[in-house]
Amino acid sequence: MIKIKGLSKQFTGFSLKNINLQIEKGEFISVLGQSGSGKSTILNLIAGLDKEYKGEILIEGETPSKSIKNGDIAMVFQQDLLLPHLNVWENIAFGLKIKKISKGEIEKRIKEAIVEMDLVGKEKRYPNELSGGEKQRVSIARAIVTRPKLLLMDEPFSALDFNLRDRMQKMVKKIHKKLKVTIVFVTHDREEAFFLSDRIGVMFKGELLDFGTPEELYYKPKNVYTAKLLAMENIFSKVIFEKIFECEVLKGDFIGLRGKDLKISKDLGIQGKVVEVNFGMGEYSITLDIKGEKIVVIKQGNFETKIGEVVGITHEKSSRIIIEGVK
Repeated sequence: MIKIKGLSKQFTGFSLKNINLQIEKGEFISVLGQSGSGKSTILNLIAGLDKEYKGEILIEGETPSKSIKNGDIAMVFQQDLLLPHLNVWENIAFGLKIKKISKGEIEKRIKEAIVEMDLVGKEKRYPNELSGGEKQRVSIARAIVTRPKLLLMDEPFSALDFNLRDRMQKMVKKIHKKLKVTIVFVTHDREEAFFLSDRIGVMFKGELLDFGTPEELYYKPKNVYTAKLLAMENIFSKVIFEKIFECEVLKGDFIGLRGKDLKISKDLGIQGKVVEVNFGMGEYSITLDIKGEKIVVIKQGNFETKIGEVVGITHEKSSRIIIEGVK
């Protein structure tokens, strides 16, 4: 569906560096990274909004400019960009009228989208009469009624509160499953990316550092940056890991351990002093000092040990995650 080869773009103080990516038809791809990582730049280049670049972008064998001209691409931004003088129905119909779709087909598609995006009863309202979530639902409806081959979404839910964002994510996932449209979705929210995506690309300072399924990134991150981005609590160099756990590691530059894979015991394991305890969302985050190094244990259920007490920790060898690269 989308083939990106050697994609590079130079800005003052920033460069997109040799991006190579292949996205299959019907996939949901998230581009995940912090602000300034280059994820929106990639989206703008795929969308044809920026035509100055080195390398190749092909969408079903066509350039972005040709795909836009053919009406194959639709885009949803963080800002809703609705036309203020048009009501909900008219905003959704806008792109269809430009494409000269028949009146009967326009009505059919809009009715379907109104139901799909839970906008029944709001057809005659104007943008200034809508909530933020309603505006974004209209934006998505306006995009999907054109039946695009590719839907690009640039952090569309980042301004919404948690509950509304959760609802919107479920709506988009349902739409993707129903329409089987290819979606490229930019986000800085790892949980959002994991919930929505078939595969995720991790961006850092203009580089695509990692690309794989949510399971592949979680269990086999290629580098320290990806591991940290995906909330791995404990990452140590091979030397430090061997010092803490009094063992020899045969391969890997870095070793990762998730806090939930560490078990606390007052009698067994490597001994450490409890230096911090935090509680949130049904689990404890417990920081231990072991030989001058900090290690975090995640524990569900009760935890009665106090700060300053000495406890032991154990883990299964199979829970160690070998990480080869720094970034």
